[in-house]
Order: sequence, then C-alpha cells, then structure tokens
Amino acid sequence: MKKAILILAMVLMLTGAAWGGASLKSVGNTTDALVTTGQGWLKGLIIHTDGTNSVTVAVYDNTAASGSKLFSTFTVTTSAANRATTISFDSYECPFFTGIYVDITTSGTVTYDVYWLNM
Repeated sequence: MKKAILILAMVLMLTGAAWGGASLKSVGNTTDALVTTGQGWLKGLIIHTDGTNSVTVAVYDNTAASGSKLFSTFTVTTSAANRATTISFDSYECPFFTGIYVDITTSGTVTYDVYWLNM
C-alpha cells in the first residue's frame, strides 16, 4: 500500500511539472498594454472588433512597443457578422523572455484577450 501511494505521489509531481507553469490570461484590454513580464509561452489572442474598423496587431517580447516581435504584425478585418478573430499557438511554440506587449492600431474600438503560460 505504501508503495502504491509513493508511486501515485511521484506520478502527480511529474504531471504537474510537465505543464511548465500556470495558465494565465489578461481579458478585456482596450489599448496598447504590457500584459505580463518575465518568461513564458504565448498561447493565443482573441481580438473583438467594433464590426466596422479593421485592427492592426503587433505583439512584442518586450515591455514596450519595440524590440523583437513574437510574430509578424497582422491586420484583423471585420464585418458586422464577423467581429472576433482568434489566434492560437497551441500547435506551435511561441516563447517570450522579457514580457508580452500588445500594440493595437485602429480608428474604431477594440477589446482583446491574451492567454499565456509562465515558465
């Protein structure tokens, strides 16, 4: 019985370490923002547009809108029927080492959510 409990405890410890960190999020951002500092993996973004104006998004591995981009700048097009765009990095690794800074450009309104894991 003690052996079974010891094996179970070891399996649980290894499983927890395999996740690599806590899952975190920053929801409801409306302007350029430093989302987090430190190291981790960007997991995804959800961009909610106003249904009229396109949104240009640049994401930096930095504490400001400069330095290394985590991926190429992209433009989210929009319509009344398609107001949200999701970008997922679940199948890819998108590590950051300094932090996540999101730079948003639009003539309308936008809300965005960012999801990441800490190292």
